[in-house]
Amino acid sequence: MFNTEVIYVIMKIIWLLAFISNLWLRSHAQLVEKNECATSVHAIIARGQGGGDDLNVMSTLSDLILEQIPGSTTLGLPYDHENVLTDEAKRLTVHDCAVLMQEFVREYVASCPKAKIVVVGYSMGAVAMMDAICGTSEIGFIDVAPLEPFYTKTIVSVIAYGDETYDPGMPWNVGNCILGIGLTPRMNSAMCAPYGDSIHSYCDYGDNQCCSPYPEDGNAAHHGYVKKYNQDVVAFIKKRLAIVGAQSHARN
Repeated sequence: MFNTEVIYVIMKIIWLLAFISNLWLRSHAQLVEKNECATSVHAIIARGQGGGDDLNVMSTLSDLILEQIPGSTTLGLPYDHENVLTDEAKRLTVHDCAVLMQEFVREYVASCPKAKIVVVGYSMGAVAMMDAICGTSEIGFIDVAPLEPFYTKTIVSVIAYGDETYDPGMPWNVGNCILGIGLTPRMNSAMCAPYGDSIHSYCDYGDNQCCSPYPEDGNAAHHGYVKKYNQDVVAFIKKRLAIVGAQSHARN
């Protein structure tokens, strides 16, 4: 019969193998076969905090992209969006999600050199996605370097819903929030500039995270972007695809 020490060693080995397997899956999750590359856009979507699958309410945007942009593919970023119970856990999760987003972009482009990518983030996922693109400049979050400018020719759209790092006055802001500011605003939005033409950051009054608590309606605005702006997002992606396609044609 196994003694306690032997059982402990076996359990440690099982845990280590599972950990290594998870790292391998994360590191190679976007290495795809050439015949699996999107012929239009590939959307990487970081949902907000909470339980459920990796798309959750963002499945509606995913479905619209697939339906209205032929040749597109979508993916819910598989980060730990559920186990975020403290401020420290949130900081760690945002950091890990941002790094993972960058890994997925790099690996997909390595597999599909002609790829056109859309990155999307909602709520906490928007913070992480914007950190992945612009780097971290908000106070209190773990530093992430911005994505290399090399990918500006690949990333055609950067979409944020209810981003608490929202900085008023930026040319990429969309929505009716003009005077409000995010809970943890970006201190150096100039770091986003290489991707500026591709960004749409949606923020409305009544969103406690990105703008202000007024009107006081239970933070309804933060939960209304999907229904209100999904079609606008798809139109923006199509517009950006056309612009990037024309630029590529002109260079050739």
